[in-house]
Amino acid sequence: MNRIAKLSVIAALSALTFGGVSHAAGTEMNWPAQIDRTVRDFKGDNFNVVNVDTLKETSQTRTWINEATPQQLSALHAAVGANKPLAEKLRSENVEMNNIAGAEQAADGSLTFYLR
Repeated sequence: MNRIAKLSVIAALSALTFGGVSHAAGTEMNWPAQIDRTVRDFKGDNFNVVNVDTLKETSQTRTWINEATPQQLSALHAAVGANKPLAEKLRSENVEMNNIAGAEQAADGSLTFYLR
């Protein structure tokens, strides 16, 4: 490969890398898409409860939880409240609804609730 072609490939890859950083910088992009709908429609017992303080300071999940907007949290709390069976199961685990700081769905369909 000649020098010009190598430089072109390096420049293109660098541009993609920097574009990805700016794209991911906004909290709105990192907040789990449609999590309120996912929580509202969730059925079953396959969920975990995790304290936010157990996450590393540099964790991406902790970052989006810390930067969540009041609207995002309000929508999440409303979704939990709308799912009566889930809300009851969370209460049976001694979860106070106002302490829910975030939620995330795993690939297996389970939910993880993050508490403050």
